[in-house]
Amino acid sequence: MARPLTLAGVFAHPDDETWSLAGSFALLVPKGVRGAVWTATRGQAGEIAEGTGATRETLAEVRETEERAAMAVVGVDRVEFGELSDGQVEAADRDALTADVHRFLEREQPDVVVTMEPGGVTAHPDHMAVSAAVQAAFGAYVATPREREPRFYYWGVPVSEMSSWRELGRASGYELPGEDDPYGGRGTPDEQFTCTVDTTAVAEQAWRALCRHRTQSGDVWYRLLGDQDNWRSVFSRSRFIRVHPAPRPGDPPETSLVEAFGNG
Repeated sequence: MARPLTLAGVFAHPDDETWSLAGSFALLVPKGVRGAVWTATRGQAGEIAEGTGATRETLAEVRETEERAAMAVVGVDRVEFGELSDGQVEAADRDALTADVHRFLEREQPDVVVTMEPGGVTAHPDHMAVSAAVQAAFGAYVATPREREPRFYYWGVPVSEMSSWRELGRASGYELPGEDDPYGGRGTPDEQFTCTVDTTAVAEQAWRALCRHRTQSGDVWYRLLGDQDNWRSVFSRSRFIRVHPAPRPGDPPETSLVEAFGNG
């Protein structure tokens, strides 16, 4: 009996996986696709929203629990963490990070691997370091023959959508970080995206997953999404760039991360 298709996400911080893959997991897990997530840090340098009861000393444990709860909302129970410190991934040993990611891939045997685009979406150094490590680890992973040829995608936000989000923020009275901000999202050129997943049907489920990250609820992006149900426009679709196998001229746009396997 063939093993189930597996979709794996590899990211730097708790909640990265929810922003990027909650919608796809919510659509695919009920169809028999297995989900798995590896996160390099436990987000111990992140924000602590009022009323959550977390402290700087307990934040790592709390955020791990939040990520597991968020993924449970979309049916994913395979959640692993690395041992790196939030904000220090860029300075970590890159070979060791790559080896950690590769071991995760060998354990989970994913058919599809997703990480952030090389610019880290918000230019966060942790995001970019993990993206580079996943690229290297996937190269080693795909070099070994598999039952199905693995596929590799970047998650990102098109320039047009980043602009729309900022307009939504201004209209709602929220000032989102601009491109000149150190972690301000710049967006990826629209024409680079090869896969657009319509997640309208599971947008509320994805939002409920994000809300499990309670310690981060004071962040301006969270507050924007919670205002007047703005989450509907943000979680109505997800966009990805296929890296492997490289798209060929004339390839039609994909509408699912597992479309090539006849399940989407």
